[in-house]
Amino acid sequence: MPDPNSRGRRRKLNATSYVVLGMLSHSPATSYDLKQWVANTIGNFWAFAHSQLYDEPARLVADGLVSETVEEGGRRKRTYEILPAGRDALSEWLSGTTTEQTEVRDLGLLKLFFANFGDRDDLLRLARDRHESHRSRADSYTEQRAELVDYADRWQVKTIELGIRYERCVEQFWADFVAELEEEQP
Repeated sequence: MPDPNSRGRRRKLNATSYVVLGMLSHSPATSYDLKQWVANTIGNFWAFAHSQLYDEPARLVADGLVSETVEEGGRRKRTYEILPAGRDALSEWLSGTTTEQTEVRDLGLLKLFFANFGDRDDLLRLARDRHESHRSRADSYTEQRAELVDYADRWQVKTIELGIRYERCVEQFWADFVAELEEEQP
């Protein structure tokens, strides 16, 4: 039920709100289902605490955007389903402009920035580790793409294709950096 104290105002939805609405647009789900789906899909490019997927559906129920069905007996599992108002909110969000800068939180880049305070061996190990990490992730995305290309929608496939390109680009940066470091005299 919508919050009777909201007086017709809807709280400002956040990215997690839209993740939940988007996932529920595919089918009704429990919070556990949402956590699993996110981990295997958008979790590859949108990181957040999975505990939010347990709290946010209840807030969306209070907002009147999602309905909740509670299983009788047993664990009293809660299943959430998007309502027409939720589809409208998702559609409104999708139609809005997206001009925000992309956030990059890369521990390897942070360490590289402060590398003057470490030693050369640490820097070389960092470059090799990051190269291998991005190569491995790109390979994993390539395998995932092959598995989902026949059943995922076109736009979902596009997200993993960008993931592959991103990881290959960063992999190449670190490979070039490893080669640069190995050419230098210690």
